[in-house]
Amino acid sequence: MSDKGYEFFDHTADVGITATGETLSALFVHLAQGLTELIAEHSPLVSRQTRAIQLSAQDVESLLIVWLKELLFWFSSDGFLPARFELDDVTPTTLRGRVVGEAFDPLRHVSGTEVKGITRHQLRVKRVDDGWEARVIVDV
Repeated sequence: MSDKGYEFFDHTADVGITATGETLSALFVHLAQGLTELIAEHSPLVSRQTRAIQLSAQDVESLLIVWLKELLFWFSSDGFLPARFELDDVTPTTLRGRVVGEAFDPLRHVSGTEVKGITRHQLRVKRVDDGWEARVIVDV
C-alpha cells in the first residue's frame, strides 16, 4: 500500500480504490482522498468552506457507499472538492464530522476522471490485524 493509505487498481471499464487505515475513520478518509484524486487529480485544494456531515447505514459496507456517494453528490451538484476531513466519530454504522474544502475552479484545478457512481461490485471492508482495509469500485 502506498504512503497515502490508498491506491488504484484497474477493473474492466471502471477504477477501483483499495485503502487501509489504523482506524475506521482513517480508512474512510483515505478512500475519500482517493475519490478526490480521481476527480481533480493532484490539484492543490484550499480550505474555504466547512460542511457538516452525519450519516448512518445498516453496516460498514453500506456506510462506506453512503459516504462516497455523498462526497460525489457534493462535487456533482456544487463542484465541492474536499481538502480536509475532520471525522469525530466513525463506527461501523455511523459517521459524524466535517469536510473542509472548496468549489472546483477550472483556473486552478485539473479536471480528472469523470466519476459516474460508486458501486457495490466487489465491495469489501474488513478488520485486519493492524486496522482496517477496504476495496471499492467506482463507475467512470
